[in-house]
Amino acid sequence: MLFRTHADAVLAISQPMHAWLSGQILRAWDETLPEPPLLAAEQHDIGWMDWETAPSFDPATGRPHLFRAVGAATHAPMWALGVRRAHEAWGAHVALLISRHGGVIYRRYTDRHRAAEADLAAADRYLEIQGPIERDWARRLELDEGALARQTALVAVADALSLALCGELRTPLDVEAPGRGGAPRALRVSPLPGQPFEFTLSPWPFRVDAIALEGEARPLPTEGRFADEAAMQSWFAASARTAFHARLIR
Repeated sequence: MLFRTHADAVLAISQPMHAWLSGQILRAWDETLPEPPLLAAEQHDIGWMDWETAPSFDPATGRPHLFRAVGAATHAPMWALGVRRAHEAWGAHVALLISRHGGVIYRRYTDRHRAAEADLAAADRYLEIQGPIERDWARRLELDEGALARQTALVAVADALSLALCGELRTPLDVEAPGRGGAPRALRVSPLPGQPFEFTLSPWPFRVDAIALEGEARPLPTEGRFADEAAMQSWFAASARTAFHARLIR
């Protein structure tokens, strides 16, 4: 889960909901993109679906675990299962991009001061197993490395922008997007003063002047935490949903 703090509430946003916003962002990109990267951006967190229906409790925060606090020993097998489900549901191209997005995450999983050995081993194992699968799918799809790298980068930048809009990444924030000619370009996400969860993005990569995004989240109790896991589970089973909004503006 992700947590977005407002003046009057803290909202718990599921990983699949955040991924849906990623898909909305990429669908507004200022070029015609093939459907597989659009769907992959929208579904890149499919591996978290089961966890998000029964989240684990973090006694340190009194909340469901923040997704960053869940180690790779737990989420790498989930991610691999998500890739398999994506392949069964939508075919090799979408599954390939979701698998490669997992690779982007696990190649960055190098904070050895915090990660347990089991987490590092799980990340390495994911890369070891998925690498040959990805190469086989790419070969059968006749996708060259340049096109595949660009599509992977588009999914990654949509993911990062969504994380910022969901309150998980602090802004101002610099993200890297692939340009039309293949060279990377730096984008800066900046908060709009006095407008919570409205941001400017420069240079502007979209075909419209503003993007309005909306999702659903679960509001935490007023105190922002739970006394124990049983209280969290009761809230999860019965809690109301509320809409949240965000905007990107030229």
